[in-house]
Amino acid sequence: MDDLLVDYRGLSPVPLPWPERKDDVCVLYLRLPTEYLEERGPEHVHALALELAAELPFSSGYVDFVLCASLLHEVAALELIRPRYPGVHLASSGATMYVGTRVEGVHWMNFLGQPVLGELGGVSALRERLALPGLSLEEMSGERVLITLGVRPEVGEVEADQRLAPHRALARILEPCLYQRKSMFGRPVPEALLRWDRRFLE
Repeated sequence: MDDLLVDYRGLSPVPLPWPERKDDVCVLYLRLPTEYLEERGPEHVHALALELAAELPFSSGYVDFVLCASLLHEVAALELIRPRYPGVHLASSGATMYVGTRVEGVHWMNFLGQPVLGELGGVSALRERLALPGLSLEEMSGERVLITLGVRPEVGEVEADQRLAPHRALARILEPCLYQRKSMFGRPVPEALLRWDRRFLE
């Protein structure tokens, strides 16, 4: 597949000089073109992601519609999707290690492992809180779960009144574990990006 991108970043053997990078973790980043979803269908993508994740010792992970941009161009990219498509995730063009063991937002497929799962009270507590329409929880081996929102990823087309209620419900549950940007290259994070990160909590 020509448009498949695979990017892996491992931890540096030498401590980095930036305090905000002290929680870096190893990251595997896979990107498929939208045409792959359209041609194979969401069931195939769901099964493929679950098969890959089963072999990985993850803290968290996700599958979603993504608009890719470098960190330097995120604000400009944001203008392409805000306020019309809140379901589209704004992400880096490659693997980023700064999220640590936190959760990078709410998505169509949400993979949760430790320590996040423990902070949320474990599988049974999470299952009780997720007894909501449009949310499904699938338990995985090694104290991990997959939470899926609906049968396919949704862009949240505002004009079509796609309210993304499952996203908002899950965001409230995950709020204590969500990653919060602290800086960008040593500078304050633009307010527009901070608001976008919390769009499902407003």
